[in-house]
Amino acid sequence: MFPIMPGQSNSLAGVLGDLRTNHYHGGLDIRTQQREGLSVHAAAEGYVYRVAVQGTGYGNVIYLRHPNGLTTVYGHLQKFGGKLGDYVREQQYQKQSFAIDLYPEPGQFTYKKGEVMALSGNTGGSGGPHLHFEIRDSQNNYLNPLFFGFREIRDNTAPAFLNLALRPMTIESRVNGRFNRQTYKPVRQSNGSYRIPQTIRATGEVGLELQAYDFMTGTGFRYGLHCIEVKLDGKEIFVYNMEKFPSLSTRDYNNLIDYRTEQESGARFYKLYNPDGNIFEIFKTDNYQGKLQIRDTLVHEVSIKVFDSFENSSQLLFTVRGETSGEEVPTATTETSPQVLLSDVQENILKVTAQGYRSPEPFANYFTERRRVQEDPAYYENGSPVFLTDLRTYLPDSVQVGGRVAPLSYKASIPPARPFTYKSDRWTIKFDTTSLFDTLHLAIRQNLNTLTINEPEIPLRYYIDVTYRPEGPVMNKERTNVYRYNRGGYSFVGGTWQDDRLTFSTRELGTFILQTDTTPPSVKLVEHSKKQIRAYISDGMSGIDSFRAMVNGEWVLMNYEYKSRYIWSEKLDDSQPFEGELVLEVKDKAGNSTILRTDIAEPVVRKAPTRKRRR
Repeated sequence: MFPIMPGQSNSLAGVLGDLRTNHYHGGLDIRTQQREGLSVHAAAEGYVYRVAVQGTGYGNVIYLRHPNGLTTVYGHLQKFGGKLGDYVREQQYQKQSFAIDLYPEPGQFTYKKGEVMALSGNTGGSGGPHLHFEIRDSQNNYLNPLFFGFREIRDNTAPAFLNLALRPMTIESRVNGRFNRQTYKPVRQSNGSYRIPQTIRATGEVGLELQAYDFMTGTGFRYGLHCIEVKLDGKEIFVYNMEKFPSLSTRDYNNLIDYRTEQESGARFYKLYNPDGNIFEIFKTDNYQGKLQIRDTLVHEVSIKVFDSFENSSQLLFTVRGETSGEEVPTATTETSPQVLLSDVQENILKVTAQGYRSPEPFANYFTERRRVQEDPAYYENGSPVFLTDLRTYLPDSVQVGGRVAPLSYKASIPPARPFTYKSDRWTIKFDTTSLFDTLHLAIRQNLNTLTINEPEIPLRYYIDVTYRPEGPVMNKERTNVYRYNRGGYSFVGGTWQDDRLTFSTRELGTFILQTDTTPPSVKLVEHSKKQIRAYISDGMSGIDSFRAMVNGEWVLMNYEYKSRYIWSEKLDDSQPFEGELVLEVKDKAGNSTILRTDIAEPVVRKAPTRKRRR
């Protein structure tokens, strides 16, 4: 049974497989008329396997297990109903914790199909009122709820293509004569299909990447695709099928999209090939893992067909001509120094562009600890030579072209799927079996208290542990932590000091810097009456870590809505008034705390002034 307004027409704000930050969306986001408090019905008979309260994520959530082995999940709830709500609140008071994760005895809380379990809400990481609804199998795989025959949802609108990118995958590959990822805009035809007007020139092994969305009748939302099929000259080479995926591997999503483009612009492209390190079984590919093989000078037809869960579909057609020629080599009789050396890494290939460099015999010198390697230009781009190096053959720490030298800072190649520790006198970085998707060519740079590990556009599967010794003075270690700097902002990472070294864990690469936070959190008390305690709490730097309220020495449950920074009390016994002294303590992640002490007082009710009527 549909869990919101069963039997009535409804619509969705999200479906299984939507592309979200760091994960595929795991179910349906069912709209609730832009309000909270709608009845949430049990989709089938079952018992509460798990119930949790989270400040972020699913917020208030119920996991209902069914006799057939399936589990349904109901997230972002406003409140739990009846005995289940009493049980959760009692456990919160017993454990003296707002956030709680409970596994009741099987059969302790049972529901019949259609029975009301809770009210819909906006708790946790939701972006507005709705019900997050999932169906999982006995192996904890997310299943597509739209395949369970819910008549409340109807759709006859086809998906749409936005952009297509082609990416060279090997050092010999080119797109339009260059080792560049290049993007094209599909044009919708009068018959509803899409085409790329021009023929694309390419050679070697080339990967396709697609930005496309589904749309649903009657809404303005964008949704993820259910199925993608790619054919080369009529032969199927790649199929993506979002019917199910494992709930414990959601971060693998970062390996299945173009993570760099997502980090740089926010645009999310599906990889239409099976990348190294993928463990998801959502692809069916040919012997080349879905990558185009352009090994001749013929014209090849490529078709991409996309489907939604209702079998609405759209098709994109384009042609690729096998061609190796690039720019002509410019002639030069004298040598000029490069204006700048630009370096970039794609997969295992280092690309160095010497902008403005002219020489009768151009070459680049790559330096390692033991040797110098000389490379000729691979091709020219806007008249400037481009040098390509396979980092699997050697790791340079610098490159010289003409009179200009650029540091590269490569230290080691870290293999995936096994423990590895890189150690020097300044840094120690530990990788475990889950840290990497693929080989990481580790590059490290340090400037006083700032440490840069590769670039933020390279995804990690899971955490790495980093230890380093800052070079600048640190006056207050107790309040000094690591922050990650990205896109002009800082996010708290943390860290543990041991003598003059700091250890922290991260699952993002990029630039890390020390920051000292000595400012305590802000607490604005709104109400502290016999009936209710309400306040707004915030911290401008490290962020809120914990909060605790005591009345007359007794712990009081404070609910927390992090999006609005709002906390409010919930009594264990509504008939008992708050009396005596209120102590509210709020701590930030740097260890600063604010303690507010005041007596419980009735709010002052001010009467509106009366106006005399004129006769």
